[in-house]
Amino acid sequence: MATLTLADCRDEIERLHEFFVAWYTGETGDFEPMAAAIGSDFEMVSPDGDRIGQEAVLEMVRETHDAYDPGEFDIDIRNVEMVDAGDGYAVPRYEEWQTTPEGENGRLSTALFHTDTEAPAGLSWVTVHETWVEREDEN
Repeated sequence: MATLTLADCRDEIERLHEFFVAWYTGETGDFEPMAAAIGSDFEMVSPDGDRIGQEAVLEMVRETHDAYDPGEFDIDIRNVEMVDAGDGYAVPRYEEWQTTPEGENGRLSTALFHTDTEAPAGLSWVTVHETWVEREDEN
């Protein structure tokens, strides 16, 4: 197995979050890019500390289809860095800033990817752990 690079991870993080923007604004109805990206044992730890399994995450995303008008929701991915990488896996960390009609919120996220030839970008999301962060000018 090959070692996943920072570029591989950044591309996948941006690809999936571009899907979220298109999904949440109704610009796409194709759910396959999401379903194919996360592994069957996927688990997410939300910014509030809730552990959410793969099926619940998929259902949560499905239920939010077309929740915003186009232009009302956006995600900006910032400061992607590699925590660790090895044969067939990578652990990237990144900031995710969401803009909604209610304002902006940020999360610091750490993910685990495994190589997966059947996943859209050749890697699969195994887990992601998100923590709320405040904008620097709000401190």
